[in-house]
Order: sequence, then C-alpha cells, then structure tokens
Amino acid sequence: MNNSFARLIDGMNEVLRSEALGRIEDDYARGQIYGVINLLNTFKLRADWSAGFLLQQLAAQQQALAAVAQLLAEAGEAGAAGVALLTPMSAHLSGSGGLLPPPAALAPHASTADLLARREANNTAIGELMAWAQGDAEGEGAGADAAVHALPTGDQRALQDSVQALLRQALLAEVEIELKNSPRPLFAEMSGAAPN
Repeated sequence: MNNSFARLIDGMNEVLRSEALGRIEDDYARGQIYGVINLLNTFKLRADWSAGFLLQQLAAQQQALAAVAQLLAEAGEAGAAGVALLTPMSAHLSGSGGLLPPPAALAPHASTADLLARREANNTAIGELMAWAQGDAEGEGAGADAAVHALPTGDQRALQDSVQALLRQALLAEVEIELKNSPRPLFAEMSGAAPN
C-alpha cells in the first residue's frame, strides 16, 4: 500500500517484460505491450500520487493518533510509554512538541514528497504504538511498559485493547481509502480466454 509511485511503475514494467512479453508471439500484441511500457515510463516521469488521496490517508491516521494520544494522556503514568512514542515523531514533523498539524493545513504548501514523508512517519508511529499495545501482562512485546504492567491486569488489558482498537480503525480507514481510489478490477476480462 505504501510503495512509491516510481517503484510501482518499475514493478509493472518488470512484470510486463519478464512475464507477458515472453508469452506473446504475435508481433502486434508485443508492440502493444511495449506501448504500455512506454506509457508507464511517461507516467513515472510526469505523475505522482494525488495529494487528495494522501490527505485522506493522513486525516485517518492523524485522527487515530490524536485519539490515542488523548487516551494515553488520560491514563497518566500507564500511558507514558505510548506518549513517548508519539512525541519524537510530532516534534520532528511539526517543529513543536504537540501532535502533528491537521492534514488540511499541509495542502497549500506541502509537496507530495512532504505528504509521503508524513504518511510514513504516521505509519511508523502506528506500528510502534501497536507493538507497545500488544505487550502482554508479563512485560513481553516490543514496547512493553513497566508502568502499564503495574496496573491490575484488567486495567492494563483495557488500555492496550483501547489503543489497538483506535489504531485498527486507522488501518481499516486506509484500506477503505485505497479501495475507494482504485478502479474496479477487471477479473473476468483478465482471467478469460483470448478472443477468437
């Protein structure tokens, strides 16, 4: 989901060259494949991800991160390790110690590269928070926090489960955005026999 635009184009070209061209004997069809490869290379040089698409993803991510930050802040010491995971990312990207600015604030002056960097930073934060939230009662897990484990098991699990639920909402929202911004696949046409 998060490959660069150029990497996706390179991947498509490689599949066309290594898989499709070797199986096609008709010169006209091979010429059409080379035409598609040329078109994809043109897109690679002239196009990029849609800013609107990235802003939708950023909005979903940042909504979840803000909700998690609030939940962890309300949990006091129990959420301190999770808050510590959010703080460096926020300070690095926004220039302050607070949460990142809303995605809409980025649109007028942010380049696609800036939006991609923000999305990747958000993905990193979500991954680290998810690892922290999946720590078990014995203190195992990538980001297990001693303060959380000082709580009774029920409270500890409730906090971790709440964090995971918020983060999963962001992940599901990203998938929904991907699907909404993707054309319907032509499975029947792709898997059908060649026309006579």
